Amino acid sequence: MITEATPAEYSIAAQIHAVAQAAYTLEAERIGCAEFPPLRESLDELRQSSDSFLVFQQSGSIIGALSFDSSSDPVAITRLVVSPAHLRQGIATALLSDLEQRLSSATCLSVSTAQTNTPAVILYQRLGYTTAGISKSSEGIPLLHLSKSK
Repeated sequence: MITEATPAEYSIAAQIHAVAQAAYTLEAERIGCAEFPPLRESLDELRQSSDSFLVFQQSGSIIGALSFDSSSDPVAITRLVVSPAHLRQGIATALLSDLEQRLSSATCLSVSTAQTNTPAVILYQRLGYTTAGISKSSEGIPLLHLSKSK
């Protein structure tokens, strides 16, 4: 079940943070980056985020989360994480589809991921995202910027 969530609530933030840490640890290994910036986000920083959040819950536990900044144009997806124990079950696809349904038809979306994060790149491309650019993070991680017009 997908619902909106408020990370200011400690129990919600703690679950999102735990899923994010597990997912980003796996991504850091996948892309070969020991100092992966998302792993440095503290629980307090997450709780203070101004992003909007959608969470995927199963049996009362959060196993996936998507955050986005709807104040920007295009709407920026800032985080998409799924518990490693629940990968390849359609959770990320469901979260992205739910986000699109909540936004107006004229909305454009943007997202960035490590260029070598093949599973994420394939997911976004399968859902209609196209390459909008390539850059490097301040840590030297090659980033792929993708966008989608609804």
